[in-house]
Amino acid sequence: MSHAAECPAELRPDAGKGAMRRAVMVGLASLIFLVVAACGEAEPEGPPVFDAYPPMEIDPLRSYSVTFTTSVGRITYTLLAEEAPLAVNSFLFLANSGYYDGVAFHRVVPGVLAETGDATGTGTGDPGYTFDVESSQRPYERGGIALANDGTPNSNGSRFFFILGDLAGSAEAPHEYTVFGHLKPNHAPSVATLEKIEAAQEEVTILSLKATEGCLPSGGPYQCS
Repeated sequence: MSHAAECPAELRPDAGKGAMRRAVMVGLASLIFLVVAACGEAEPEGPPVFDAYPPMEIDPLRSYSVTFTTSVGRITYTLLAEEAPLAVNSFLFLANSGYYDGVAFHRVVPGVLAETGDATGTGTGDPGYTFDVESSQRPYERGGIALANDGTPNSNGSRFFFILGDLAGSAEAPHEYTVFGHLKPNHAPSVATLEKIEAAQEEVTILSLKATEGCLPSGGPYQCS
């Protein structure tokens, strides 16, 4: 029985189409691999860095407060905009920018202070700018919140600490700090959280901050405007 001679694969009519499909599939697979590899190699973002001290947006006559949500509870501070406008303005700018979200307390000394505010986690970082150290009008006593500095002019930045005791004459307070707020008066949840931060055996982290702007005084009773 005679058989028709089979056409070599490379001469079949659909051979070119098959080769083209294989080439396309190989090309797509290579492209997907490159995209996945590029995504996998993306460097994680570091803490935000700002070019200069932010514009002055607070009104020293207005009341401001900030509530920290931490890994051990919530704590609220009333800010002293009239006494330390530079500190409060910078702090609110950074808080509203999300700069402090996820930042840990890198130093806790029971009875003395709990320091945080350094997004690099080194205890020496800043937001890319520094500003003048404002003379404090408040004592360094438990319940206060103050900016950390290196003892030189113009060295306030993002780092701050909760005051856990009387620091007057303490070795932990060798120079002047700007006290820019105090624990919300008669607020038991804030007092409890401060105690938890002080006694924590594991690292405490700031999860988020919420700033609240109050009202302007208007000839007596406070009225919003």
